[in-house]
Amino acid sequence: MYFELKDATADILAKSRRREDLCDLPLNLITSEKEAYDIQAIAQDALGFGRLGYSIVGTSHASRRMLGLTTPVYAEIPSSTLLEGIKEFRLPPETIGVQCEFVFTMRRSYPEPGEVIEIRTARDAILSCRPAIGIIGRRTRRTYIGDYAAIADFGLHVATICGDPVPRIPPSEVARIDVTTFLFKHTVFSGKATSVMGDPLNAATWLAAELAAKGRQLEPNEIVATGSCTKILQVWPGQHLAADFGPLGQIECIFT
Repeated sequence: MYFELKDATADILAKSRRREDLCDLPLNLITSEKEAYDIQAIAQDALGFGRLGYSIVGTSHASRRMLGLTTPVYAEIPSSTLLEGIKEFRLPPETIGVQCEFVFTMRRSYPEPGEVIEIRTARDAILSCRPAIGIIGRRTRRTYIGDYAAIADFGLHVATICGDPVPRIPPSEVARIDVTTFLFKHTVFSGKATSVMGDPLNAATWLAAELAAKGRQLEPNEIVATGSCTKILQVWPGQHLAADFGPLGQIECIFT
């Protein structure tokens, strides 16, 4: 794809996200992962918002199967879409569903120069963990299955709704957490933290390695939304979703 087409594609995606409408871009024509992340980066710049961290999608087998992905994908989270302390969220037209996930906040830069990227060092780099509801969706009218289309389309990220941080829960304990989701107070399904790449910390190390390969790193106070530890749940306006993360507490939202 010529650079001019990357620019135009990214601009249309940015306008669609800002206006919360759908476009007719043929994202199936993207031919490489690099091309897809280039488009995503240009689109993020066109949005004009500061970025507060990263969202990962496809870190569980169930979520990859539903979304048609072969690998996890990531995107930066615009400041306008990282939401805290809210109880209601208006679903935009591109919504695919929601994922119950963990959000880590970084204590320091990771990886530091020469640092080995592994769970042990990730634990030291993380300040806190909290529960979250991730909204995922597309900006295109037609559904394009595949990694490249998902990457270019902001990694399918729509918004991240964060619960309160619980500093007393060390990162090493997160993998032991079970999560139960409720719609209208009825149990929908349960999931385990280990559904996220065997341990949610593996999602953080995976992302750190992806960024390091591009000469980048996670920075202090940035967040990492790990991807779904339960099945991706389709929700509709008027529904109330609650998720119990055990020692991390609960998070809930009414969709409008």
